[in-house]
Amino acid sequence: MEKLAGFLVILTIAVGAGAIAYIGDRVGHQVGRKRLTLFGLRPKYTSTIVAVATGVMIALVVTGLVLLTTPLARFAIFDLNTINDKVNALQAQADQLEKQTHESNVVIARGQLLYNQFLMITPQETYADRRARLVEFFSAVVNSLNRRYAQSGLKPYVGKPADPVIAKKIDAVLQDVRVQSFLLDGPVLLVAVADENLFPNDPIHFNIAAYPDKRIFTSGQSLSSVEVDGGTAIVPNIAYAQLAEAVADTAIGLGMPAYFSNLVPALTADQFFRRAQAEVRTGRSRFYIIARAASDVYPHTGGVPVTFALSRNPR
Repeated sequence: MEKLAGFLVILTIAVGAGAIAYIGDRVGHQVGRKRLTLFGLRPKYTSTIVAVATGVMIALVVTGLVLLTTPLARFAIFDLNTINDKVNALQAQADQLEKQTHESNVVIARGQLLYNQFLMITPQETYADRRARLVEFFSAVVNSLNRRYAQSGLKPYVGKPADPVIAKKIDAVLQDVRVQSFLLDGPVLLVAVADENLFPNDPIHFNIAAYPDKRIFTSGQSLSSVEVDGGTAIVPNIAYAQLAEAVADTAIGLGMPAYFSNLVPALTADQFFRRAQAEVRTGRSRFYIIARAASDVYPHTGGVPVTFALSRNPR
């Protein structure tokens, strides 16, 4: 019905345009026959001007009548930009609401570590041994995910490592160029991570990510420091958060999986901060709270064990 109305509008415009052209032509023709002149111009030029002016006047009159009788026409001509702005604003609002609704229903977020354990493969192993251990790890991941997330609305992972498609996926992990290059330098850490956001009713699926198990920090290495002025009060939580963020950024930049970049403070950390608070409060000049590696740190360490020290030197 709406399409038919549109065609009728187009037909009406075409007929109206033809009628205007015809009337203008006839008026010009009559003026030309009577050899009237305007502003001293020759009759043929006068007839042309009169024909054009007549057509313009008719068009203006018709447009005026349409504007007076049709509110939609007035909106279309005078408020089109306003209407477009409102439409764009409403569309943006709808997109934002849809995004919020979609994100609020995320059961598993992209990049999320899905299994707290990892698998380490070594250059000394045969391919068959690596594959057998990866199959066992893969099965453990699937069983864990199905237990944890099937009750959260996700569809269970279907299939076994012996299935051709899954077997191909397992082989692809071990045959990946990056994994092969990592193995040339030492052990490789394999972890299960989400390859995309998963929402209710989505089937469970995941990727196996690989990281070279190289040394990230050496024992006793200064990792980061926070500057504090003597005579001021230390806020332990803020100082700790600053150190943790700086150490995590450095560790990730050196190849540490983000999931394992969190600080693992010594059991005496609380005692250290209490002593540091007292010393800084009664001291002068500048102090530094330093985080140092408590041991050699590798991805398989599963975190960054640190000890803290208060020094006059940032290192």
